[in-house]
Amino acid sequence: MSVMESPSAPDAALQQAIAHDAAVTRAEGTLAVGLILSGIRCTLQYAILPFVLPLLGLADIVAVEITLVINAIAALSIVLSIRKFWRIGYKRRVSYTVVGVTALIILAAFTAQDLGLLVL
Repeated sequence: MSVMESPSAPDAALQQAIAHDAAVTRAEGTLAVGLILSGIRCTLQYAILPFVLPLLGLADIVAVEITLVINAIAALSIVLSIRKFWRIGYKRRVSYTVVGVTALIILAAFTAQDLGLLVL
């Protein structure tokens, strides 16, 4: 077989399997980022910012803005990962979708609460 010939069917199948595994790894990583950001947001809002910002003399509005940005990034990451799972036909996509949608609902509730603080 010369260098210019196309790969055999087993080689093509192996390359396809490797590409699928890489896509799954990227999708799982994207979901993990969204969930980690959700956790960081909770830690910041309830454990760090309430104590650090008053010591620095910063207004509470800064805390709300920080958490809103983190919420937006986390939500985007979760949505992108769910889309990737469905696009690649991942076998556990339904489970990941349930986890992701649950996290999105919680993020939406916290975002609504934060937006209410901005209005006040």
